[in-house]
Amino acid sequence: MATYAAHETAVQLVFMALLFSLMYWKREKWTFIVLILLFGSVVYIVQDLRSEDFTDYSQPYSGELIFHAGTVIDGDSLRGFATLQDGTIVYARFRLTSKEQKLHMERLVDDSKFLVTGVFEAASLPSHRYSFNMNHYLRHNGAASLLKIESINGVMENKTWINRLLKRRDLFKTHIREHFPETLAAEAEALLIGERENMDPEDQRMYQTLGISHLFAISGLHVGIASGLLYVLLIRLHIRKELALVILLLVLPLYAVIAGGAPSVWRAASMVVVVASGKLLNIKIPLANIMLTSIVIFVLWNPYAMYKIGFQLSYGATFGIIYSMNMLRAIKSPLKAGFVITFISQVTLYPLLLFHFYELSLSAFVVNSLFVPLFTLLILPANFLLLFLTAVFPPVANFVFYFYEPLREHIDQLMIAVASLPYQLWVPGKPGIGAFVLLMSSVYLFYCAVERKFRWWHLLILFVPAILFTSLPYMDPRLKVTFLDVGQGDSAVIEMPYRQAVYLVDSGGVLRFEVETFKEKKRPYEIGRQVVAPYLRGRGISSLDAMILSHPDADHAEGAEEIFEMFSVKELHLTPGSASNALMLELAPFAAEAKVVFPAAGSNWRVGETDFIYLSPSEAKYEGNNDSLVLLMKTGDYRILFTGDLEAEGEKGLLDSYGGELAGLTVLKVGHHGSKTSSSEEFLTALAPKLSIFSTGKDNRYGHPSPEVVERFNELELKTLNTAENGTITLLYDENGIQLEKMR
Repeated sequence: MATYAAHETAVQLVFMALLFSLMYWKREKWTFIVLILLFGSVVYIVQDLRSEDFTDYSQPYSGELIFHAGTVIDGDSLRGFATLQDGTIVYARFRLTSKEQKLHMERLVDDSKFLVTGVFEAASLPSHRYSFNMNHYLRHNGAASLLKIESINGVMENKTWINRLLKRRDLFKTHIREHFPETLAAEAEALLIGERENMDPEDQRMYQTLGISHLFAISGLHVGIASGLLYVLLIRLHIRKELALVILLLVLPLYAVIAGGAPSVWRAASMVVVVASGKLLNIKIPLANIMLTSIVIFVLWNPYAMYKIGFQLSYGATFGIIYSMNMLRAIKSPLKAGFVITFISQVTLYPLLLFHFYELSLSAFVVNSLFVPLFTLLILPANFLLLFLTAVFPPVANFVFYFYEPLREHIDQLMIAVASLPYQLWVPGKPGIGAFVLLMSSVYLFYCAVERKFRWWHLLILFVPAILFTSLPYMDPRLKVTFLDVGQGDSAVIEMPYRQAVYLVDSGGVLRFEVETFKEKKRPYEIGRQVVAPYLRGRGISSLDAMILSHPDADHAEGAEEIFEMFSVKELHLTPGSASNALMLELAPFAAEAKVVFPAAGSNWRVGETDFIYLSPSEAKYEGNNDSLVLLMKTGDYRILFTGDLEAEGEKGLLDSYGGELAGLTVLKVGHHGSKTSSSEEFLTALAPKLSIFSTGKDNRYGHPSPEVVERFNELELKTLNTAENGTITLLYDENGIQLEKMR
C-alpha cells in the first residue's frame, strides 16, 4: 500500500519535472519557471501535511452534514462526499429503506443541510494493487474518513448560488429527457452538461476501444464550440464585441458549474476567460502563460485537483499542443494538422494513460482524426442547436430530429464496425516508476528531436522504450500463481514463465437475489469487471489461453461473462455434464468464440517444464460440488492443487486414486472455502501441504472458513493464508525457490 502511494506521488513529480524541463527548453523566463515551481512545491507540501493531519475517528458522529454536488442515489444507496459542521470532509453513505424515502431524498439532497447520527468507518483495503483503492480516493478528494449515516433526524434548507446553478443543471437534464428522442438523450446529457450517468456501458466500452471517450466528456472542444456559438450569436444580435466578451466572461464560469465542474471544463473555461480578458484589455498574453496561470488558479482553489486524472490529462494534452505550435504552424493542410494534433495529444498522454488505465487505444490515432472533426462540425453544434430549438421552437426541433436521428444511427453503426476490428487495444500493463520515467523521458526527447525537423527515424525514440516495456513479461523466467481476493468466491491466475501461457481458474462472482424495484442498481457490482479484469490488465494480459470453471456455482463462475466481454479466451474448460446448468446457458452466447472442452480425470497437457493434470471428475454426470474440476499443476517438486468446491467424499476419491502422488503437496487451494464439509483430517494428513490457501470473503454469511476446519489445520501444524485477511496472494517460483507476496 505504501509502495503504491509512493509510486503515485513519484509519477506526479516526474510528470511535473518534465513539464518544467519543457518550459526551460522553450526558453520561458527563469523568474516565471521558478515562481511556478515554488508555488507548486508549497501547495504540494501543504496538501500532504493536511492529509497526514486527518484524525483517526473512533467515536460516533452526531451533527450537521451537507452533501456535495455529485452525490449519487443508486438503488437503495445514497453516497457522496459531504462536509460536517466543523468543516471536515467525509465520504458519507446512507441506506434508503423505502421508495418514498428515496424520492424524498432525491428532492432534498442537493440543497439541504441534514442533522444526522452515524459512525466513522475504516475504508476497505483494495483486493490487489490494480483494483480500486478507497483510501487513496478519500485522500485525493481531501476526505478524512468514511461516515456511515445511521439516521437522519432533521432537514434544513441550504440555498446557495452554486445549489441554484446545480438546480439549473437538473432542469437541463429533465428538459433533455423529456424533449430529446430516447436514442439521443443520454448522449445529449453527456455532451451538453457532462452527465454520463445514463450512457450505456456497452457504448462506453466501444468509445474506450476507439479512444474517443474524451469526446463524451465536457472538455476544451465543448467549451470552445459553446463559446464560439455564443459569441457569434451575440454579434449577430448587433451586440458590440466588447460587451460580447464581457458576457462571455460572465457566462463561462456559470456554464462550467452547470457542466459538472470537471477539471477539463475549468481548464478550458479559465483559459478562454483569460484570452477574452486579454482581448478586452488589448493585452496579448502567450498561450503557455495562460495555461500555467490557469494551473495556479485551479490548484489554489482545489489543491487535490493534481491527483485527478482529468486534471493531468487535460493540462498534459494542452501543454503538448501549445509547445508544439512551431511545428503545427508549418503544416498547411487542415487534415494533416488535425492528425498531428491528435498524434501529439495521444503521445503526450500515453504514459499517464497506461499508469491509470493499463491500456491504450491504438486506433485512436486514426479514429480521432475522423471523429473529432465530425463532433466539432456536426454532432456538438447539432446538440446545442437542438437544445435551443426544443426550448424555443419545438416543432422545428422535431423536424430536425426527423433527419438527425437516423443520421446519428448511421454514425453509431460506423463506430460499431470500426470498434469490432481486432487488435485495437495495446495492453502492456501498469508501468512501475522506473518504466514510467523511461516512457515520459522518451516523449520529452521525441519533442526535442522533432522540433527542428521531423524524421521518420525519430519514431524509434517512442517505439523502442514502449516495445521494451511491453516485452518485460516475456523475459520473466518465473512461474506466477495468483489467488485473487474476490470476496466470497474463487479466482486464480496462472502465468507461465516467459508468458508462454496464461490461465484463469474460476472467475469469482456474486450471488444475485430478487430485490424490491427501488433497490435495483443501475450498474450492479461485478466481480469479473471490477476485480478480475483490472488485475489481468494491470499485469499486461489481454488474452487467456484457457478459462477453467471448476463448476457452475455463482461464486466461481458468475464473473466469467464480463471476462469474455473484455478478453480473448481460446479455450473454456467446464466440468462434464454442466453445460445444461442455468448459469452455463447464460454464459454460452458470450463464450461462443472459445473452444469448449469437458475434461475428465486423466486429461492433461504440458507447457515447457510444467504439467497440468485433471484428477477429477471421473464421470460425465454433474451432480454438485464433488464433480468439480480438480487440477494438479506440477513442475518438478513444485505442485499446486486446485480443488474447486470438492467435499470430503470427493477428497476420499482423490486419495484412493492419487494419494501417493499428492503426498507432500506444495500448495493446496482449500476446497469449498474451508467449509466443514471439506478438508477432512484424512485428506489433510495424507497431503500435508506446505501452504494452504482459503479463498473467502470477509465476514461472509456462511462463516467460511469453518472454525473446526481452521482448528484442524492448526492441530496438524499446517500453514494457512486467507484472502479475506491477506488480500490477493501471489506465489512466484523459479530455480531459487518460492517467493510469497501478499496484498496485506
